[in-house]
Amino acid sequence: MKKQLLNAFIGFALMALHGCASIGSPEGGARDFIAPKLLSTTPSNGQTQVKPEKIILTFDEPIQAIDLNRQLIIAPITDNTYKTKVKGNTVELTLDKPLEENTTYSLNFRKGIADITEKNAAKNVVVTFSTGAYVDSGRVTGTVKHLFSAEIPKEANILLYRASDSLHIKKGKPLYATQNDSAGNFTFQNIKEGNYYLYAIAENNNNLRYDTEKEAIAYVPDSITVKPTVTDLNLILHTQDKTNPSALSRKGFLNLYEIGYNEGLTHVDVKKQNAESEVELKWKLEGNGKTLWLFPSKPDESSWIITAHDSAGNFKTDTLKIRLSGAKAPIPGNSFSLLNGNTMKPGAEMKLSFPVPIKLLDAKGAVSFLLDSVSTVMTTDTSQFQFNANHTEITFKMPLPATREITVSIDTTKLVPFIGQPFQNVKQIVKLSDRTSVGSLKLKFATDQKSFIVQLLRGKDVVRESRNQKLVTWQDLSPGSYEVRVLIDSNENGKWDNGDLDIRTL
Repeated sequence: MKKQLLNAFIGFALMALHGCASIGSPEGGARDFIAPKLLSTTPSNGQTQVKPEKIILTFDEPIQAIDLNRQLIIAPITDNTYKTKVKGNTVELTLDKPLEENTTYSLNFRKGIADITEKNAAKNVVVTFSTGAYVDSGRVTGTVKHLFSAEIPKEANILLYRASDSLHIKKGKPLYATQNDSAGNFTFQNIKEGNYYLYAIAENNNNLRYDTEKEAIAYVPDSITVKPTVTDLNLILHTQDKTNPSALSRKGFLNLYEIGYNEGLTHVDVKKQNAESEVELKWKLEGNGKTLWLFPSKPDESSWIITAHDSAGNFKTDTLKIRLSGAKAPIPGNSFSLLNGNTMKPGAEMKLSFPVPIKLLDAKGAVSFLLDSVSTVMTTDTSQFQFNANHTEITFKMPLPATREITVSIDTTKLVPFIGQPFQNVKQIVKLSDRTSVGSLKLKFATDQKSFIVQLLRGKDVVRESRNQKLVTWQDLSPGSYEVRVLIDSNENGKWDNGDLDIRTL
């Protein structure tokens, strides 16, 4: 599947200065905005048949080295180390070991050289030379960006490995390395012709290895042949979550059993270990899905098979003995809230949310809707209630012909928590208006894809979704900024699939 997003970010800063005016002499001269210029190098750029022990760069003004160990990229990657000496207008690198024979070397100093006064970084400081008879002319260009985001990665490491290298990015060392610029573009120049695997990783430890699933990775599935140029490659950084959810903590309370997980869950499956047990179990996810609350119908110990699922399709099954004991766990809220918000369109379905799973003892009169302060409509049978999977939300399938407002209340003896004390008897009011500030969106797609999913996102939430429809119209959208995501469902499984580096699939 693929996704394309467009984001716009505008930032500004305002700063106020307060103080009293005073008379004095100006300090210094005009501010220096001019970056140092490279005048000459030893060896000279493009020189062949040279094997220097020292590399010297001379600039047009006094300079300083800034974080040169991180900024300087030497290609191909070498174990050779160097000592740095900066004096006046020159920077001198003294190599600890001789360079390899018949090899083209390229030193990219990036932002590692700057002037003394204002730290203006010298631009395009690259020195290329060869220890052999010619300078390699291989070139690879492309772009790198994040999946599901328009944000340009900040200095992702772009890496080339020999295709014959069996270790690659998890354990091996790249032959060539560079980083993307502020527009997401990258370029390898003066590399040896041959077959390579291309990767990009966004990492904090800067060790040029993919050693944790927390790092975003991108790669071209097949090897590329540099002979002499490969251009316009697209790398999409994404995370590859193959780790199953894991329970980090378990604790019983008087009103629930709590399990803490190492990552956010999307849902859980619960099954009795003993089919003859009369105990029932409900669940709810809290804390971005990292906390699972279990609500058994009886406090006595019972055994359950709990399968936790994450958003990447990984799952972990545990058999747990659950028993309620000790103090009560604090649960935010003790009544219902309106999922519709404070305003809704006339004729829309009413939706209620509860802090814990609920059970319906009697549908008749369990929920009352006072319409326009005049007439009251009450629930009469279970067909009017549509519960979500864990019984924490209700959507009402019944007409509510109000024009101005609806006051909602529940009978706390008929709609009750699955376990624990009854809900508080409160009322919630929702205003109705034909002039509710809403909008619509119409999309038309030209594609030969047979299976695809179009999603409308607000922030990280999917608010609307359509499958295999080339003409999509979404009505009654709240004002705000949205993003459109198109997923090409090539395997027709109806969901986004993570890539698998081990078998080089995306």
